[in-house]
Amino acid sequence: MRGMKASRLTWTLLFLSALLALVNGTVIYSIQTAHRFIDEQLGKRFEASASTAALLIQPDQLEALFPTAEDSLSSELAPTMDRSEATEAIRDQWRQLADGAGASNIVLLDPDHRVVLALRESTPGEIDRATLDEAAFTRAMIGEAAHSRLFEEGETYLKAGYAPVIEYDGKVVGAIVVEGGASAFRPLEQVRASMYGAAILASVLVILVGLGYVRTQARLARVEERMNHADLLATVGQVAAGVAHEIRNPLAVMRGASSRLRRMEQLPGEERKELLGMLDEEVHRMGDVVQNFLDLSRRPDTDPTIFPLRPVLERSMEIINVELQRCDVRTSLKWEADNGVCIRGRPQAMHHLFLNLALNARDAMSSGGDLEILVQPRKSELRVYFQDSGPGIPRTLRSKIFEPFFTTRAQGTGLGLAFVERIVIEHGGSITVGSSPKGGAQFLITLPIADSRHV
Repeated sequence: MRGMKASRLTWTLLFLSALLALVNGTVIYSIQTAHRFIDEQLGKRFEASASTAALLIQPDQLEALFPTAEDSLSSELAPTMDRSEATEAIRDQWRQLADGAGASNIVLLDPDHRVVLALRESTPGEIDRATLDEAAFTRAMIGEAAHSRLFEEGETYLKAGYAPVIEYDGKVVGAIVVEGGASAFRPLEQVRASMYGAAILASVLVILVGLGYVRTQARLARVEERMNHADLLATVGQVAAGVAHEIRNPLAVMRGASSRLRRMEQLPGEERKELLGMLDEEVHRMGDVVQNFLDLSRRPDTDPTIFPLRPVLERSMEIINVELQRCDVRTSLKWEADNGVCIRGRPQAMHHLFLNLALNARDAMSSGGDLEILVQPRKSELRVYFQDSGPGIPRTLRSKIFEPFFTTRAQGTGLGLAFVERIVIEHGGSITVGSSPKGGAQFLITLPIADSRHV
């Protein structure tokens, strides 16, 4: 019983652990999914901002920022836009774009990663490598918008979108980088904080449920122990009542016989002989009652062995046949299995089993009758039938006849068939009751066959 309780508690704790792992795994997966989703959405957002920033640069402004030798010759013939003028004009438009997009900086890079123009001049000469994603920059230089991976700088999350800067003839002359800092990623921080809070709360709830279950199991175990103790006391009381009932009648007979024997000198010889025989009979009856109680309650005191069943059955019938013939009960034994078929168990216990079934059939046929014993093999089992020609057992009583103390006879103890069932179960078999082809009761005993090579 304790093993079953421990096993049940172990499986429950394993279930709660699995539930806790599932909850935390779901939360972590949700956080990662949200992280990837927000990362992708913000990346596309900055890609769009970078593409917009690239479109805001006019062709003449682009010529001022990226002058060529041909532009230098033409500047002698016609005035062009001044570089500082183009820079200020672009920054004014970029500033409005950055305020609307939540960008921290907008940078124009040339193919050599040099900073041509920046909205906020925080890094002179060359863009910080921490904010430069080579893969995204390469894609921008071949004419595709891209975004960088999400990375941290101190306690700040950073993200950047890339877009190509294209001249009127289709040539890519640089790349726009739109950077976003902590303010753009505040929703991600809030989502992560909420999800981790949910995970901690769920874990605490699962732990509390587990602790509550353990305490409940402990209380139930104590209640079950008390109930078992009460059942034990009730069983002891039932056994005591059965013993008292079975012994009271023989004691009454013995008391009357002993009282008459005190006047032995006044009794004739035949009456003294009858009284002594009565005392002897009642003493044996009391011994049988006590022995039945002991046999029903005690554990086997010998180890099981593998033995052939036929000699045990034939010896049992040889012993009981004297009593059966006295009661006008005719017996027959039909053995249809191999003569050497073996079972595993205790020969003495099987001997008691056969005697009890034969005596039970005798008691059912008070005016005599037929008792047939049939043994048949079936696959890996051996079937033993005890079939009598008595009145049979009503269907309403068949489920009760193996219960201790249940009997339909005035002089019965209700222990014989309970003893039979216990022996059958000890030998790994089963016993059922039904109707015999002769019209009486049929007891079917099924026993597993053992390997005779181990005899």
